[in-house]
Amino acid sequence: MGGSCFHGDRILGSAVVRELDITEFRGIRRLAKPLELSSFNVLIGRNNVGKTAVLEALYMLTMPLPHTIPPPYGRGVVDFIAEKHGGSAAREQGRKWSLLVYGYAGTAVLKYRLGVKAKTSIPTKIGSCAEAALGFKEVSIESIQVEISSERDLLRVLADGVELESSSYESFLASMGADLKRSPIALYVPNDSSAYAQISSYVMRDDVFSWIEKEGAHRRAVQDIIAPAVYDKFTEVTIRRNELCVRKEVSEEIGPLYIGVGSLGEGVKRVLLIYMLVEYLKPKLLLWDDLEVAAHPSLLESVLRWLASSRRQVVVSTHSIDVLHTITVVRPRDCRVLVLRKSPQDVMEYKALTLDDIEDILESGVDPRKIIEELEL
Repeated sequence: MGGSCFHGDRILGSAVVRELDITEFRGIRRLAKPLELSSFNVLIGRNNVGKTAVLEALYMLTMPLPHTIPPPYGRGVVDFIAEKHGGSAAREQGRKWSLLVYGYAGTAVLKYRLGVKAKTSIPTKIGSCAEAALGFKEVSIESIQVEISSERDLLRVLADGVELESSSYESFLASMGADLKRSPIALYVPNDSSAYAQISSYVMRDDVFSWIEKEGAHRRAVQDIIAPAVYDKFTEVTIRRNELCVRKEVSEEIGPLYIGVGSLGEGVKRVLLIYMLVEYLKPKLLLWDDLEVAAHPSLLESVLRWLASSRRQVVVSTHSIDVLHTITVVRPRDCRVLVLRKSPQDVMEYKALTLDDIEDILESGVDPRKIIEELEL
């Protein structure tokens, strides 16, 4: 981790989270060993193995405590995850804590080893008498632990064993270059149509889209993502008649035309929204579930090239062999494919494969997704 430093809104030379350990969270009873993460991570595994739970566990780092609501979903992180699995009734019935705990009872524990040392301020007494003043001292931290108790409806956050209040956690986020209102430490993109609808509403807000236009992200989204994947000549994303559209150049006699992004297909629409959202929020850690949904291989290549050019940490899940083929072409820096497997006791095991490993498997004519059970973990 030597040489890591901060620069502007990005952490250079290190991942936000180097190691994640999970106990009793969602469908994962525990990990056989902590999940070691690199800068660019691709999760593969059978359905219900726990890929989504891993992404949700990482998203909890954004702000687990019930305080400021990070963008773009208009929900606290715990509420958002709970509602995704139990509907809005879960929150109204007070069941949100149990929905995050394995078997709906007990205590879930998430442990994060950070990629760089962070700082925060913790309360401390000044003086030894009963009336001692309360002050603050700054400490460096290397790990965060989140505990969720379904029985006590309680959530605790500890930094190197010291419990943090909301203000101390915000101080930690600030030292990582994150801001809850504008630049969350992590952005989670679930494979969920209602989440994409919320993202669309957020991106189309006057203040957000004005920034996107001012900074040229509405043009870069087309240049970087859409132009390499389609025949039509599109030049920018814009808003017409309260609808997100792309400008299509045809000819002097005909154009330009403004085409609703929904008409371009679900894959293009989703990718455009995520591109502009990420450019605006600038998260340090991007978590994307089922990256490949509704995307043609040429569009996937554009997306993966964009993600690979970013200096942020990326964790995506996929069921697509096209994604595995494409990453061996794009070759993101510090990239690993994490093959996940679950035992009958709901213990998650994994094996990390390099891009060279994936390339060798593909060249041998074997589908990496089908050899999970044969891999020696």
